[in-house]
Amino acid sequence: MKTQFILLGLLFLFVTSCKKEQAKEMALSEGTTHSGAYELTSNMQLAGANVLTFGPENVLFVSDSKNAKIHAVPTFAEPLEDAIPFNMEGFDVTISEKLNIEPRDVIINDMKIHPVSQEAYVSIKMGHQPDAKSVIAIVNPMTTAIRFLEVSENSSRVSINNPASEDLSFWKETPASTLSITDVDYHDGYLYVAGLTNSEFASTLRKIAYPFEDTQESVNSIEIYHAVHTQNETRAPIRTMLFDEVDGESTLLASYTCTPLVTIPTSEIQQGANVKGKTIAELGYGNAPIDMITVMTQEMDGSVSKNLVVTHKNRGGTVVPFNAVLDGAKGKGMAGQQAMFASGLEGIQQIPTANVMQIDVQNQQMLGVIRRNIQTGDIDLVSELTGIYLRLSDFISEYDFPDYRYPESQAFTKQYHDMAKQMEGYPDLVSEEMGR
Repeated sequence: MKTQFILLGLLFLFVTSCKKEQAKEMALSEGTTHSGAYELTSNMQLAGANVLTFGPENVLFVSDSKNAKIHAVPTFAEPLEDAIPFNMEGFDVTISEKLNIEPRDVIINDMKIHPVSQEAYVSIKMGHQPDAKSVIAIVNPMTTAIRFLEVSENSSRVSINNPASEDLSFWKETPASTLSITDVDYHDGYLYVAGLTNSEFASTLRKIAYPFEDTQESVNSIEIYHAVHTQNETRAPIRTMLFDEVDGESTLLASYTCTPLVTIPTSEIQQGANVKGKTIAELGYGNAPIDMITVMTQEMDGSVSKNLVVTHKNRGGTVVPFNAVLDGAKGKGMAGQQAMFASGLEGIQQIPTANVMQIDVQNQQMLGVIRRNIQTGDIDLVSELTGIYLRLSDFISEYDFPDYRYPESQAFTKQYHDMAKQMEGYPDLVSEEMGR
């Protein structure tokens, strides 16, 4: 059964690769090129844009932490049913040419994959100056064509109440106001906004009904136990979050800097509430989480399991079996414990994502990834196979030598390798023979 699953996936990639080449030829024949500056209109440029999330009817929520606003922008896209990989090396160079700026001035703040078109929506600040404008680049995996989101008059917006003060700065150069919005997620009729507020208990969660209304709710405080710091904390904001079901109850999973993993029942996120999150795991000190997603992964025995994936700024990523998350949410948590390294849940594993800047689920087979290429120094927009979390072409290993032969015990490994080779643009390295 598992062999059939992988072989079908491999055939799927061969077919979609051909479609992608046809689409590229069509794009070129229609005059689509990837060089030369793009003529930005005024409604493509935002005063500030950081974190993104998709909501109902594919509306894109664009956060502007600098100005304490959130835009809700309708998106219209053609469905893409096939699994088409991204293979854009030097993505920052391509973007800089489009925007007529230097590659070093391409500051990527977030990336989300469109749930229908599988296009990458990338939040970009155009320069290091405080007043530098932002854009949302949209990248099509089929053609690699790039366009920019228009925030028109049809878009709605909301200002968040009581944002962090501009008078407070961290390390002299980072205003607290830039952390007024650290993450956003839509769930069951509401947009949840994590970040800082200008109050005694700085960390907050805002709950804003969508479509936007004149009112919004905000908790009074969020207290969590930080196992590295061995203390309860209320200041530092959630850095990344998502909603899922825990024992049939809607639950917020949140990760903080240095790196507690916390659960909060959604029902507790109410106006004026003093919320106490349950710390169920510690993912490692000296670190900040970037993204958190759930993925369905096929295991070596052919079974499929649900996993929580957290990527980090200063270390490789973390995979946690979701069953372990469920057990942790039902337990007492880590209050009173001290932990510097990954602990608290069974089955926590590291994955090779130390160079990953942004990650999101692209389709059932792939993850969309923005990463720093340590060989070239460029930023790439690529796809990786779910469950592998790497690109085979980044390495030269035993498997790559022309006289290597896969034993029967590595049939599953070879099938994954063949899928990866096809996805990464090396179909000529795929062999139908088991021994190669």
